[in-house]
Formats: sequence, C-alpha cells, structure tokens
Amino acid sequence: MDGNRRWAARNGMRVDEGHKEGAKNFERIVKVAKDLGVVYLTVYALSTENFKSRSSVEIKLLFDLMKKILNEKKMEFEKEKINLKFIGNLSKLPTDLAKDLKKLENKIPEKNNLTVIVAVNYGGREEIVSSFEKIANKKLEINEENISNNLYTKDLPDPDLIIRTGGHKRLSNFLLWQGAYSELYFTDTLWPDFGEKEFKKALEEFAERVRNFGR
Repeated sequence: MDGNRRWAARNGMRVDEGHKEGAKNFERIVKVAKDLGVVYLTVYALSTENFKSRSSVEIKLLFDLMKKILNEKKMEFEKEKINLKFIGNLSKLPTDLAKDLKKLENKIPEKNNLTVIVAVNYGGREEIVSSFEKIANKKLEINEENISNNLYTKDLPDPDLIIRTGGHKRLSNFLLWQGAYSELYFTDTLWPDFGEKEFKKALEEFAERVRNFGR
C-alpha cells in the first residue's frame, strides 16, 4: 500500500493526513474485495525497514491509527464473517500493541467470505531466516515443505497476484518465498487513490494472464 506520504505532499497535507487517507482506503478495498469474492487479501502495513527507519513520532501515529481502525471495524468484520490475521515479527513491537493485535484476531470458522492478513513489522528475508531457525530447533530436514510450514503464513495459500501501488516496480521484501510464482501488477496510482475501479482493473488483467508456475 505505497504512496501515503507522497499523496499528502502532493495535496499540501501533513504526513499523518496521508496515512489517515490510506487507512480509509484500506477499509474501502476490504469491502470491494469481499464484494468481488476475493478469499485472501494481504496488506503490507509496515515493513521491517519502515519500523527501523521512520521517526518514532510517525511510527506511533501508524500504530495508533492501525489500532483505531481495526478496533472500530472488529465488530463489522465479525458480522460480515471477515477473518483478521497479523503476520510479521510482532515480538519486536511494543508489548501492549502486540497484545492488542493478537486480541483483534477474530476466530471465525473456516468458511469465511474473506481473510484479511495485515503484515506488521514484516520482512520477507527475516521471515525466511525465522523459518530456518524454527526448523533447526525442531531438528527437521531442510526442504521446501518444512520451510513453508514454518513461515508466518504457514496456514495460508501463496498469493496469486501481488499488487504494488505508488509507481515503484519492486517487491520491497514482501512475501519473497510465497510470491515465487505470483503474478505482479504495478500501478503509478498512489495508495489513497487506488479505488474500486483500479482494483477491478488489476483483477481483470490478472484473469487474462496464462500462469505456468515456472514451467
């Protein structure tokens, strides 16, 4: 979800206003995804690099905004049978925030309309290292199955499509293992402006592609 800060600058607004508009768009896109029958939607909310490099003021703003939005939407998500899950190195977050995020994860039976996965303090490389550490601790054989089964996403399918907003054509450490055979879609549109029309455009383009999974 790239482009909140640039959107704010382009519109003569403060950085926090850009993040707030990005949060509103997250709500809109979740609704659109559900209406379109998307089963899994993963959003990159905060990378390990963001967590290390952004100012403490901006990080606190992001955390407060995240808790506010998700707390407000928890009841609605449960009513709509939308499952909520967090991935990333949550142990490095402030203790109270990590606990709050785990409390927000709703436990809905398997037959959900949509599962929303929020990546917080997430980095693909760190995730792979973490998986290898778990494998070593369990004294398991190193193979693709065991690596996949020890990732943050162990109970989730690999993504079919990865969408990046904001004009940059790179993955930026997002789902590196899981995205090995994903289709990629890049758009210059900044995240706050990435609405229903462009989301549908991305899905329609994906539907026209022929996937061969490396074959």
